[in-house]
Amino acid sequence: MNWCNWFRNLLTTVLVLTVFLMWGCSTSQVYNSGAVQPVDEDEYEDVLEKFTRHDRQYSGFYQTYEVKGTLLNSEVNRIVLQNKGFYHQWDAEKARKEREKTIQAMSSETAAFFSFFTPEREHNDLHKGTSIWKVYLEVNGVRYDGRVVKRNDKLADLKTLYPYHNRWSTPYKVYFKIPMSAVEQAESKIVFTSSLGTTTFEFPSVK
Repeated sequence: MNWCNWFRNLLTTVLVLTVFLMWGCSTSQVYNSGAVQPVDEDEYEDVLEKFTRHDRQYSGFYQTYEVKGTLLNSEVNRIVLQNKGFYHQWDAEKARKEREKTIQAMSSETAAFFSFFTPEREHNDLHKGTSIWKVYLEVNGVRYDGRVVKRNDKLADLKTLYPYHNRWSTPYKVYFKIPMSAVEQAESKIVFTSSLGTTTFEFPSVK
């Protein structure tokens, strides 16, 4: 009787393990069914670090604001799209369309993502026309006004793309009417300025 129970328990264990293994294989196949390959984590970190800047401003011991920003040039966009395409499991057609859309956008404008924190809510309104903030891009001695858009992406998605972003900061994108190719060929500056202070992010040419 004890031998029968032991044999029955063994069969049950084998059956459970088989089910788990089959489920794991099935999940792996679905998860990797997209056309976009995962990014190399070290490469992703290196590219973002290369084109990301950070500044924190104080009035005495009181922090007035903090801003971290990434210039979305062709190198950054390439690896960000790959990261997004992998975790969204884009197929080849979707990946192609997203690349074309990004290339088309870069042909007419330059963009940057930035994460902004200030303890005063009324100062955290860079996307509004009444904001105390102005954002500029300077290239070859020419200044371009920025059009700031507040992002409504989920926090988890933003942290996957821009790990420095956090729940206490507000995500924004800023757009400038100059092709990215022109910005990549020269040294450039993105300037955030207001009565609270001025922050300048400098970027080298990449071509």
